[in-house]
Amino acid sequence: MSKPWWAPAPVSRLLSDLITAEVSRLRPGLLGVRRAPDACQGRGGQGGAGLHSDLGALGLDSLEFLDLATAVVVQFHLHETGLDDALMADARLDHWVETILRSRARWDEAISFQTSGSTGRPKICTHRMAFLEQEIAFFADRLHDRRRLLCAVPSHHIYGFLFSVMLPATLGIPVIDLRDALPGSVLRQAQPGDLLIGHPTFFDLATRGPVSVAADIVAVSSTAPCPEPVWRRLGESGFAAIIEVYGASETAGIGERTAPDAPFRLLPQWLRDSSSNTRIARLSAVGEAVLTELPDQVQWVDDDRFHVLGRRDGAVQVGGINVFPRRVERCIREHPEVADALVRLASAEQGGRLKAFVVPGAGCADPQHLPERLHAWLAERLAPAERPRTITVGAQLPRTRLGKSTDWDLQ
Repeated sequence: MSKPWWAPAPVSRLLSDLITAEVSRLRPGLLGVRRAPDACQGRGGQGGAGLHSDLGALGLDSLEFLDLATAVVVQFHLHETGLDDALMADARLDHWVETILRSRARWDEAISFQTSGSTGRPKICTHRMAFLEQEIAFFADRLHDRRRLLCAVPSHHIYGFLFSVMLPATLGIPVIDLRDALPGSVLRQAQPGDLLIGHPTFFDLATRGPVSVAADIVAVSSTAPCPEPVWRRLGESGFAAIIEVYGASETAGIGERTAPDAPFRLLPQWLRDSSSNTRIARLSAVGEAVLTELPDQVQWVDDDRFHVLGRRDGAVQVGGINVFPRRVERCIREHPEVADALVRLASAEQGGRLKAFVVPGAGCADPQHLPERLHAWLAERLAPAERPRTITVGAQLPRTRLGKSTDWDLQ
């Protein structure tokens, strides 16, 4: 029996988001790739995709088009059914949607997602559909009384696929895409019974000015930690409930909480691995346990609840020496003229050294020459391999639309 999310409208929306992201990556300035504001409107995610129906008209060269088609093949596992070559036979969007649906009708064991690369090199994360269905069954039971889903996240990443594709299809409710609307306006226009799927940056923008929402609206946030002030403003705005989902591209959802100071509680399909503080086990419907490393450092309250302490500090190599970007960030933030900083490893083409992005503080009277002062200051505190080769100054740290830190040289 076909799953409700494998239908023309939700797949068209999912494919549209994936293609838009891939074309933006291949050709950052390419015109003509736009989402229609009502691309997700309709019952259970009905509505047309915001792309031209002829994908050949996107302006990609032959190698770029192969790259795009490969991304679709990988995400939907078209190679499992031998339908991968079918994409090249017809470059119309509706043909690609039909091909995905034909493939899913034959094989529906797994789906893959690509990480954003915000914490390292982008990679492919493959998930069993049965595991994702476990997660959505839990949230569908919890949110069974929702009447509409308001979506502020893309659908081709794991969070968006779970909550803006699988969940509304399971509940049989309409999806309305909010990504082209002002966040504050979205809150003011929300209706009783709505479920708002967002991320910390969206909710921060939505509540910067005075705003109140109608009764009986539930908000779900994920992709990054939701700051306590944002939680507070959401509560003051009148939300009936706020749910933060903790997870990662590699794991899907792991835990959830409904208050900023509360620990996360493991979702029902997960168990703590008693032999390790860094692993959890995912139980299949037949009781099979699959061990998984937690993406962050955590502090366990008991076997079901935990606090997230932060991303693990991964070492990178500079000239064969292990260095820790977060240690360098902390050192830069200690400078009296710095408000915030982000440190990353530059690409091999950029020299393979650390690079820094710095936000000047209130005490910085001359931001233009701040990098020169920082270089001299860091030379007294860090080993040569730890010192950033380049320092970029800006008004705020570079982040994606979902609020995750990103590489400023790739924006």
